[in-house]
Amino acid sequence: MSHHGGPPIRAEIARKSSKILVEIIQSFPDDERAAELSVATLAHTVSTVVDGGLKPQFPAVLKELDMAQILRSVVEASSRPYPASDHCAIVAHAVELVSFSTMHASKAYSTYPGAVEFLVAGLRSGDWLVRSACLSGLLRLHQLGAEDDQRGFDPRVFITAGMRGLPNHLVDILMDYGHLKSETLLTAKAATEFQKAMMGYAQDESRDLYDLGLKLVPIILKTEFSIADGMFEVEDPKTGRRSTESLGMPFFLWGDALPHCARAIREKGKPDERDWADILEIKHHVMRGRVAAGVALAHKGLERNPEQGYFWYALTLSADSVLGLQAAKKGLKAKQLTPFCKWQMMQRAVTHAGDMGIRILQTEVPDEHNRRWEEAIAFLMSALEDAREYLKGAPPDNRYVKNVCYWAVLLTVITREEEMTDLSAVQVPPSLGSPISLTALDRTYLINSKFLKSSVSFSALRPLRPTSGWECKPSSLTSPLQFENTGRCSSNTTVTRAKILPLLPAVSDWKVISRPGWRG
Repeated sequence: MSHHGGPPIRAEIARKSSKILVEIIQSFPDDERAAELSVATLAHTVSTVVDGGLKPQFPAVLKELDMAQILRSVVEASSRPYPASDHCAIVAHAVELVSFSTMHASKAYSTYPGAVEFLVAGLRSGDWLVRSACLSGLLRLHQLGAEDDQRGFDPRVFITAGMRGLPNHLVDILMDYGHLKSETLLTAKAATEFQKAMMGYAQDESRDLYDLGLKLVPIILKTEFSIADGMFEVEDPKTGRRSTESLGMPFFLWGDALPHCARAIREKGKPDERDWADILEIKHHVMRGRVAAGVALAHKGLERNPEQGYFWYALTLSADSVLGLQAAKKGLKAKQLTPFCKWQMMQRAVTHAGDMGIRILQTEVPDEHNRRWEEAIAFLMSALEDAREYLKGAPPDNRYVKNVCYWAVLLTVITREEEMTDLSAVQVPPSLGSPISLTALDRTYLINSKFLKSSVSFSALRPLRPTSGWECKPSSLTSPLQFENTGRCSSNTTVTRAKILPLLPAVSDWKVISRPGWRG
């Protein structure tokens, strides 16, 4: 009944019989047949109860189940040294139940940590199916309570960190990679160029949006956080009150200049600049959270020019793993490809391929003639290859280095045929990355490193902290600007200050006061 019955029947069996089945397992530890049937029935029925997306399929039934006790009895049954070959069936059903219940019964795993250790032990299995199921269970364990990894960029925090300076061991990493190629310097330089372009546009009497657009596109192609939502602030000389003004421009927030610039470029009708107009508009869509609109525009752009890497990069932002992975692989072969687009597409390829591979392995029956099974393994191997390539060549202070490091470790575990006693076989280069967050991927890595007694030290896990002897100070955050009255402002209003909010000083204004042992 539990094998062939529908979801409602299985849920009812779980509600009425789970306690009895647990008692049987605990009361008759030497009865292998009883353990096999009990574990199998629990796996078929409880897995149905906890199935579902953001909510379990049968939440009322789940509340009645003592999940911690169920997990304990199943794990203990799978650990008993039964002599018969049927013991494999007990372990297989135990893996199914323990790995499938993590998302909606996560509290039970805190009550009984042995279930988490069981999943980590499964990562050392010689069976692809067991390894993939256990890894998926560990990832789902933190899914509902995990933080969002896509944190916004705060220029004030960025500047504060820059003025504090980096620890010496992180400075050495950046210098070895090439300071001019580092993400920190590229972001600061792009912010300076963007601010300069906007100030120049505001001071230009002609207010040439076409010229502004030509200046913004190269900035967009340099780094992820290239366009900031600044605005102009004015001060009334009579009252001293400050307020934000558009100054007669067709936009208020600086980021909203992008579609206007794109329109101006299209109006010029130059064939070789059509890509630039699309890039401006795609960037604006992504900034405003309209990824679907950006993807649709990128598709149109690729029909015209399949060699433009930024269009492929925009497609990788799609939630569709198939589309994202295809776009990343094709985009990495494009001729018009900047380093920013290259590394962004490569880290997206790691995520898409890793997710697809694990998902397929859980749903397909392992068989040498099953093409989907072969595809899943190919996805995982491809993700691992891209992860290693990314970690070798991407800027060590890129914020995605941490995620790719975690993927490299987990993919090495799941694709490695021989047993691993620790993580010393995983080669991860030193990097800066970003501070530890509490995403599902972060927590899964930390759990594995805890139980596998990792001997690897990741400098990416160290949050940035102040260090003595290094001091960066902005010599001048802004310079007072006097605008001529061009009819765009009222005659009694004098613009005394124009700034980007949050304020971001120009990189050229940073002065290194002192740095012992400076090598550059």
